This record gives sequence, structure tokens and C-alpha cells, in this order.
Amino acid sequence: MSPSEADGRGAGRIEAAFEKIRSDGRVGLMTHIVAGYPDLDTSRALIERMVELGVDIIEIQIPFSDPTADGPTITKACQDALDGGVRVADAFAFMSEVTEEYPATPFLFMSYFNIAFAYRDATAGGHGVEDGVAGFVGASKACGASGLILPDVPPDMTREGYPEACREHGLHPIYVVSPNIGDDRIEAISRESSGFVYATSRTGPTGKAVNPDITPLESFLARTREKCELPLAVGFSISKREHVEALSGHAELAVVGSHLIRALETGGVDEVGSEIRRLQGS
Repeated sequence: MSPSEADGRGAGRIEAAFEKIRSDGRVGLMTHIVAGYPDLDTSRALIERMVELGVDIIEIQIPFSDPTADGPTITKACQDALDGGVRVADAFAFMSEVTEEYPATPFLFMSYFNIAFAYRDATAGGHGVEDGVAGFVGASKACGASGLILPDVPPDMTREGYPEACREHGLHPIYVVSPNIGDDRIEAISRESSGFVYATSRTGPTGKAVNPDITPLESFLARTREKCELPLAVGFSISKREHVEALSGHAELAVVGSHLIRALETGGVDEVGSEIRRLQGS
């Protein structure tokens, strides 16, 4: 089964989101939370506010002790969530809850390969039907996720049957490309990806509070577009309305994570809502 053939509780929501973005003639917004940071009640409140404000796609990170693609803001959030007792089973339960409550919104799981590889059905809440990567993918689908972002899984490595499991369960495997990538790698990612491709605005981990250098970014996105027909999302250091506007004509989606976590730490859920409105230009 391809993701486009999936049932209504899952992958098809991503296609619908991009259709709406295109029909509105705008750059869409994908927001990011760490499940259980600072606690699950706050995570619920964040999701509610994001849905109310019309965020197009929401990314839920499963806390992990060594998030290599993430900078200090998200790394700390992950560790705080883990210290608070949040585990993989809690993230699956949370995903089930929000996808049932907000059926029109696409939700993604973001984590790392070790979480999928070490997945054990009995200890993770019984959401899947087997252990390991296939069980993790199946459980993600059963919880209503529309796709998965595992940034340390390269597309030219099968990694315990990950792409096959995504195809079997109708779940979008979303791969990450960075500005230093070669054309052959972009082509490989294009062949294996579905839903969209996540492009980073720069190399290195997330969370640097810098203005993306738009000229080389435009060149990188144009090169990616030549090799890939899927929509493009851009993340890393997106924190201002002008950053979102600069992506117009180059990408369909802006991704904001660390900036909103910093807003949460400064002023709570209300400040996150205010920042989302600023990013949306409203």
C-alpha cells in the first residue's frame, strides 16, 4: 500500500494539507513539540492552540537521550521530558489522543532510529503487532500518525526494513536533505520519500538563532526541486515572519521548533500562540 492509498486516519492528511496550502497561495507552517515537555498537560494545551490557529502540520518528537540532529534547546527539552518520566508508550498514547481529537490535522512522529530499532510492543503499550522497526512503524500508523521523520536513517540504507514497513502501512517516510548534499543523494531521497522532503536551511543541528542565508538557500532549494517533485519543507533557524516570506516560491512549508520552545519557556502557551500568529503574519 502506498501512503496515498492509506485510510483517512493517517497519511492522506498530508496531501490534503498541501492542497490547501497551494490553494491559499501561501507558505504553510509546521510546528514542533517534544512530547511531555514540560509535561503532558502542557503538550495537550500546545496542540490545542496550534490547531486553533490553523497550523498545517504538527511534528511530535518522541523524547530521546541523544538527539544528534537537535541543538541545545530541543536536547534539553527531551532530557527534561525523560526526567519527568515520559517514555515511548506515553508518546504513542499522546499521538492516539490528539489524532482522535483533531482528525483533520496531520501529525508526524519525529525521533531517531534507535527508538524504532529498540521498540518492543509489550513494553510500549501494545500499539503494534511486532517488535523492532516494523512494529514501531505499525504502531505509529495505528496511533494515527501521518508520517515519520527519523533524521539518522539515510534513504539508501534499508535499516531493518524501514522503507518497506512504511510502504506496507501507508505511512510517509520523510527524509532530510542539507545544503551540502550531492545531486545523487537528492535523487536517492526523491525515490524513497513520500509526503514531502525536509530541507535544512543550513548544516549542523537545530536551534541556532541566526538569519538563514537566503541566497545559497535558494540555490540549494532550486537544485533539490530539479531532482524532486515532492513538496519541500524548510526548517532550522526559522523564527521570523520574514524567514517564512523568503521561502515563497522556493518551498511549500516552513518548520519552526526551537523558537517555539523558547517562547514556551518565556511566556507559556499564550506566548507560543502569539509567535505562531507573527509567523503567519496575522
